[in-house]
Amino acid sequence: MTRPPRDKSTRQNQLIKDLEKEMENNMKSVMAALRLGMVYRNAERLEDAEIAFKYGMELDPLSFEIRLNLSTLYFQMGRLEDGIKQSEEALKIRPESTEAMANIGAACIHMQRWKDAAEYFNRALEVKPEMITALANLVTVNVELDELESAIAAGEKAVSLAPKLGVAHNNLAVAYYYHGDYDLALDHLEKAKKLGYKIASQFEEMVFAKIGSRREGG
Repeated sequence: MTRPPRDKSTRQNQLIKDLEKEMENNMKSVMAALRLGMVYRNAERLEDAEIAFKYGMELDPLSFEIRLNLSTLYFQMGRLEDGIKQSEEALKIRPESTEAMANIGAACIHMQRWKDAAEYFNRALEVKPEMITALANLVTVNVELDELESAIAAGEKAVSLAPKLGVAHNNLAVAYYYHGDYDLALDHLEKAKKLGYKIASQFEEMVFAKIGSRREGG
């Protein structure tokens, strides 16, 4: 007789118990602390995850994986400054980590620190020129900085590398709109919609209004 499959929460709880036991049996294992912290985080036990990651950091202050995962946890908790701090520490250990750079850039967007965001996304692209997330986010940042030509260039590269990424088309549509290229804005907005990206209805209305008023004037 075959056993019925266990649900996700049951498997997750068992994995936590197994890793807690592993941690108890080897209190000096950085990897055990890392794995336990990651499982806690996935189970939304965020405070326990912080404790596990911090314990791993005490064991090995130079562990890149611990620092990066702790920064990700802080971003998940909305503690952006703490997340940025740990990402910066991770970069000291591994200076070419595009993931850490992009994480800081994304946090800076939430904090509306546009110049800082641009700096970190551009740093990431120097290391990894085809990093889609950095390109797509850089479009938004450059629009905010009123650097529209740079925004369009980043957006065009993003959609050429990932033509089925809705957010890239949406961000490029925004850049074209503020550049005054309303037909191109509409084109990429419609592509984003077809790809299932949830566009802002207010922005869609703005694009249609510009095209409609131009046609009426013509």
